[in-house]
Parts: sequence; structure tokens; C-alpha cells
Amino acid sequence: MDAPGRLPSLSALRVFEAAARLASFSRAAEELFVTHSAVSHQVRGLEEQLGFALFQRQGRAVVLTPAGEELLVATNAALRQIADTVAGLKRRANPNRLSVSCMPSFAGRWLAPRIGAFIDRHPTAEVNVTSSIALTDFTRDGVDVCIRWGPGPYTGVRAELLMDDVLFPVLSPALVAGRRLVWPADLAGLPLLRSEGEDWVPWFRAAGLDWPEPASGLMMSDSALVLQAAIEGRGVALARRSLAALALRTGKLVRPFPIEIPATHAPDSCIVPAGEACPFEERPRWRYWIVLPERDTDTPLLRSFLAWLRAEAAADLAAPLSPAGAAAAGV
Repeated sequence: MDAPGRLPSLSALRVFEAAARLASFSRAAEELFVTHSAVSHQVRGLEEQLGFALFQRQGRAVVLTPAGEELLVATNAALRQIADTVAGLKRRANPNRLSVSCMPSFAGRWLAPRIGAFIDRHPTAEVNVTSSIALTDFTRDGVDVCIRWGPGPYTGVRAELLMDDVLFPVLSPALVAGRRLVWPADLAGLPLLRSEGEDWVPWFRAAGLDWPEPASGLMMSDSALVLQAAIEGRGVALARRSLAALALRTGKLVRPFPIEIPATHAPDSCIVPAGEACPFEERPRWRYWIVLPERDTDTPLLRSFLAWLRAEAAADLAAPLSPAGAAAAGV
């Protein structure tokens, strides 16, 4: 193995990489938990050591010089490789630790009721489940695997389809008591719960209804909260099968109609007038994905978890839901 050539200050390179990547001394200072003046001092010292400028100062803004851009690419790649290697070594050093990141809705409605079975198989394992919708940096956050809900596939990582999903209306047995829900039009007069990005209009069209998108009523940003509101009898939810399955099987919810549509999500770029929904053909299909670091550092515990997760998803999709339609609704 050859010795590296003469290197500038590694601490200064770390500061330079952050400032160059973020295009801001202030943001670099926040990321590194140092002062703005410390960043400026380190960068100035690095430039003096190298003998050429890395940044052009334009008022309060900083812009990379061509030399700075070239050094950023090399420095970023080297630091990321070191971080990835250290993260992999840590995983192998503690093979009984597993960190899983997934969305709050999936964590609460799908994973939490099931993961006890996996823990029972691995009683010495330290399993940590975090719920977040933010992008995950596997190295920085110490996460082994993410379960994400989105259009996929994803670049820069290993991504595997976990399962598809569909949407259909569900409601509490208490709300349906005394009503005859035979046809989709029988939903008229019932409060329709709303979730951001999951519009009712595509289901209305599949059910043969020319109804506009509901413009009033309870609106929530999290699908699990909408489902909980339906369980409490607040209205009818347009639910994902994955999130509603357990509540349907235990009788907390009923499914009045067999009509379902593929799970899609209206993109932020789709802007339509009030009362209308993003055209179905412009809405990408959303699915559940297993997302892993690009570098293969899977521990035996992680491989076991992935096998368990795939089997649970397949079993959930194959299992029947609670009696739906007229029988469940008492009509």
C-alpha cells in the first residue's frame, strides 16, 4: 500500500467541504457546530497553505473558484468513503443492533403491531424504530434500512419494491349503523375525511360518481390520523389497504364497497382549481419500498429482518380483510 502524498490540514479540508457543499460559511458553521469566524479562518488558512484561492467573495456570498470546485469533488468523495467505511465497521462491530426508519403512518399502523414477532425471534437484538418523512443519510443518522412510501425507484441507494397498495372508503360500524350503504351514492350526506395528496375524485370516478373534490370537513396531513378519525366515527376515510387492514380485520372499521383504485399521490407541481383534483393520469403510482445504503454492509440481523419484512408484507396482501360491503354494514 502506497503512502499518501503530502496533504493539507484535514480539519481545514473538512471545513472547506462543508462550506463549499452548502455554499455558505454560516450554514457550514451550523453543521459543524463552530462559529462563522472559525470557518472563515480555516478556509483562509487552507488557501494560504495551498497557494491558490478556493472561493470568490461576492459581498456576503461565496462562490467556488474552478480550483475550489475540483477540490470539492475530491474532498467530498474521500470524506464520504471514510464515513461509509466507518459506518460499515460499526454495524459489523455491533451485529445485534438494528435501526429502522419509516413514515409515521406505516410505523404506527403496520409495523408496530407486527414487529413484536420479529423481536421474539431475536430476543438479544437491539431494535430501534424511528418514524420520519425526512430524507435519511444512512451514515449520519446511523440507519440500517428505510421503508419509504413514494414513486421510487431511488438513485444512490439500493431500492426494492416491498408492496403495492390500493385506496378504498372505510368507516366506523357506529357511523354506518342504521344506514343502508348499497351504492356509492349512498355516501351522500356523510362527512368525508381528507388527507393531503390523496384526493377523493379518482375514487368517485371509478365508482361512477360525478362528484367534486370535498372542499370542507376534516383535513389531515397524515394518513394514519385520518384513519384514526374514521375509527372514532368522525367520517368516511379514503384509506390505504395497508394501513386499514388490521382495523378491518378486528371490526373497528368496515368497508362498504369493493371498489378500489391504485394508490397514487398528487404531486406538489399539480395545481388545480378548488373543487377539482389533480388528473389521475398525472398522478404517479406510490408504493412501499425497502431502501438500503448503496454499499452492501448488511449484517445477519438486517438480512433476517428483511426476510421477515418481505414475508409479512406478502402474508398481509394475501390475507382476507374483514367481511365487507352489505354484510359488514348490516344492509
